[in-house]
Amino acid sequence: MPRPLPIPVRQALWRRSQDGQDGPTIAAALGLAPRTVRHLLRRVRRGGPDALVPSHDRCGAATRKPAEAVLQTALGLRREHPTWGAGLIRVMLRPQQPDRSLPAERTLQRWFRRAVLAPAPAGRRPTAESRRAERPHQIWQMDAAEWVELRTGQHVCWLRIADECSGAVLWTAVFPPGPMDSSPADSGPSASSPGLRPLGPPGAVPGGQRCAVGLMG
Repeated sequence: MPRPLPIPVRQALWRRSQDGQDGPTIAAALGLAPRTVRHLLRRVRRGGPDALVPSHDRCGAATRKPAEAVLQTALGLRREHPTWGAGLIRVMLRPQQPDRSLPAERTLQRWFRRAVLAPAPAGRRPTAESRRAERPHQIWQMDAAEWVELRTGQHVCWLRIADECSGAVLWTAVFPPGPMDSSPADSGPSASSPGLRPLGPPGAVPGGQRCAVGLMG
C-alpha cells in the first residue's frame, strides 16, 4: 500500500474543502490524485477531524525492519565518507557485520535518502588539473631522445630545453651515442655495453662477516 499523506497535507486538504473548493480543484492544487482526495474527504466527513490522523497500522508496505546495528553502521560510514556510494559501503559493511545478512544496494540508497544524506557524486573523482607556467622562465621542460637514426645511417642523441610558457627552445645539444651506449638491436640478455666490464660469479663471503640474507653458511 502507498505511504500515508503527511498530516500538514491532510489539514490543508480539509481547509480547502471547508473553503468551498471541490475535489478536482484541491487535487490539482496539492498535486494529489483525485481519488485520494475523495477518499480522505469521505473519511473526515464520517469520522470528524480526528480522521485526519493516518492509520499507521493499515498503511505502508509490510516490510521487515532492518537490523539496527547494520542500519547505524551504514549511516555512520556514509556520514564519514560522503563520496562513497552504496555499493562500496555494502562491501565495507561485510567486515564489520560478518554474521548478518547485508541489505541490497538499492536498500542502502533508500536508507540514505530517508536519513537526508546527499547522494555520492557520480563517476570517478576529478583529477587535479596540472597548472601550466604563467610567465616565461617559470618552468623549463627537458626532452631527450637517443639512437635517432639519420638519413645517412648515423645514430645521434639529442637533448633539448624549452620554456613551457612561451614554447621557445632555450638550448639544444646533438651528440653521438656515448661509449657506454649500445644499440638496442645489438643487445641481448647477456650483452653489456662496451664501457662496462661484465660481472663474474659472486665471490665467497669474507670471513668474520655475517652471511648475506638468503645464504646458508
